[in-house]
Amino acid sequence: MKVLALINKNAGAAARKGDIERAVRDGFAERGIEADVRLVDGREVGELARRFVGENKSRSGRGSILVVGGGDGTLGSAASALVGTDLLLGVLPLGTLNHFAKDLAVPLDLTAAIDTIATGKPLAVDVAEVNGRVFLNNSSIGIYPFFVAKRSAEQRRRGFGKLAAIGPALMRTLRSASWQAVHVAAQGTRERLRTPCVFVGNNFYDIADLGHRRSLSSKELCVYVVKQQSWFGLALLPFKIAFGMIDATRDLEIYRAKSLQITSHRRAMLVSLDGEAVSMETPLNFQIRPAALKVLAPAKKSKTGGRG
Repeated sequence: MKVLALINKNAGAAARKGDIERAVRDGFAERGIEADVRLVDGREVGELARRFVGENKSRSGRGSILVVGGGDGTLGSAASALVGTDLLLGVLPLGTLNHFAKDLAVPLDLTAAIDTIATGKPLAVDVAEVNGRVFLNNSSIGIYPFFVAKRSAEQRRRGFGKLAAIGPALMRTLRSASWQAVHVAAQGTRERLRTPCVFVGNNFYDIADLGHRRSLSSKELCVYVVKQQSWFGLALLPFKIAFGMIDATRDLEIYRAKSLQITSHRRAMLVSLDGEAVSMETPLNFQIRPAALKVLAPAKKSKTGGRG
């Protein structure tokens, strides 16, 4: 078994675990696995993953495993290289939120996560993409990517962690964000909407339990378009979601589709991809790629593809 482990040295949990490189290497060695463990900058992960694919694309099954330690954005960078190959992705949840790991039922404890990679079973999961950029969890336009950009700015400016930067970033977002006029084409229909946010999920997110998916292999996008409302109503929206009080009919337009196109009068839009904000040219073309990524999951997870 060939294992390359790329650990994002800037990931929140990685920075708190002391000598994370040694801990991961020793963890695999205790299970009889020799792993090449590298502590790298998050921006390097995508390129190193592509190099790994180039060196191992003739292999299949459990012969070659790329282990990635970091948050959802780091995992998404690596997944972009692995999509459509038979190479396996092992997940070490070392980020702040770790949504993908949670939905995959990978334990958040480092030792248990290494156990999952050593003893787990391959599971083919869907990925989504927008204009060729892969995302594992969700993508959005409007107020959320604006918030992500402001949060990142607060982290750089004040030296905050991601959680500490949320409050100041949210205040700046509510003061500065604007409504967007977009055309949304899905399921053979096309609508013009004014909205503060369009959320596109890789597989279905239950609005009553937003942030979690019961399946990673339903072969569809989940699309929530927030309807135009007062700024007070918009400010209340996160709390209504958190307490299960959102009215799906009054507050949202909902689509479930294989593909989706968003057009705008703007030549480019700020788009979030698994919590990272990037500028992308319009139109934005989203699609689902069923069973395109092979990951190592706990054995009970691999039987159903649902949450354990």
